[in-house]
Amino acid sequence: MLYKEYPVNALLWPYVETYWVGDGFASEGEWYKVLPDGCVDVVFSVDRAENACRVGIVGTMTTFLRVNARGSTRMFGIRFRPAGITAFTRVPVGEFTDKHVELALVETLFGDDFYEILYDFYEMPPGFHEALSEQWLARGIFQRLDDFLVSRLDRLYQPDRQVARAVELICRARGGLSMSAVASDVCLCQRHFERKFRRAIGITPKMFARVARFTRAARCLQGRPRGDLLSVAVECGYYDHAHLIKEFKMLSGDVPGAPRG
Repeated sequence: MLYKEYPVNALLWPYVETYWVGDGFASEGEWYKVLPDGCVDVVFSVDRAENACRVGIVGTMTTFLRVNARGSTRMFGIRFRPAGITAFTRVPVGEFTDKHVELALVETLFGDDFYEILYDFYEMPPGFHEALSEQWLARGIFQRLDDFLVSRLDRLYQPDRQVARAVELICRARGGLSMSAVASDVCLCQRHFERKFRRAIGITPKMFARVARFTRAARCLQGRPRGDLLSVAVECGYYDHAHLIKEFKMLSGDVPGAPRG
C-alpha cells in the first residue's frame, strides 16, 4: 500500500492534523493495520470495480483496526486532531469509538455539498504517486477540502477549552502526570472531567494517555535498534521494557519493532 500525508490550510491547524491518501493496494486484496492515535478520521473510499463511492467516519480507537482493501480501492481522508471534529458537529464523538460507520447513517456532519468532493475524487487519474496525480491532489481535492472547511470557520462550535487544555497536558507529560492532577489543573472534579473528556474525545483520559504514550514510543522506535527498548521505555514514561512490550501488544497487536501489516 502507498500512503502519503498532505498539509492543511494553516487556519485549520487547531482542528485538522492532516489530509492523507491510501492507494496501490494488492490486486487480490490486502489487510493493513490502522493504529490508535487519539484522532477521528473522515474517510472517503472509492471502489471502481463496484462503481461505489462511500464516506465513513473512524472514531477514536482503543486498539488497532484491520482493514481489507482491494486493488480497485482508493481512499483519502481528513484526520482531525483530538476533539477537533467537535468544532464542526455536535454529534457525540463517543458514538464512533472503535467503530467505522458510514456517514450516511449518521446525522449530517458537514452538509450535502461535502459529498460532492468524493465524486471529484472518483474521477482522479490512477496512481496518485505519479507527478501529475500529485499535482491534481494538491490543487484539486485538498484545495477543495481546505476551501470547504475554512468556509465554516465563522460558524464553528466552540471546542471545550478545559478538554483542550487536558489534551495538551497529557501529551506533554509523557505518562508522568496522574489524571487527578490533570482534572485539578482544568478545575474539574474527577467525575465531571472524565465525562466531558469522553464526550469530546471518545475515550477516557486514562485511555487517551495510553494512546498518546504509545504513539510517542512508536515514533521514538523508528530508526533505533531493537535492543534499545529500555531507553525508549524510560523516555516515553513506561515502567520498564516489559511494560512497553505489553502495551504494544495490546494497542498494535505486535511487539515493538515488528513489521506492520
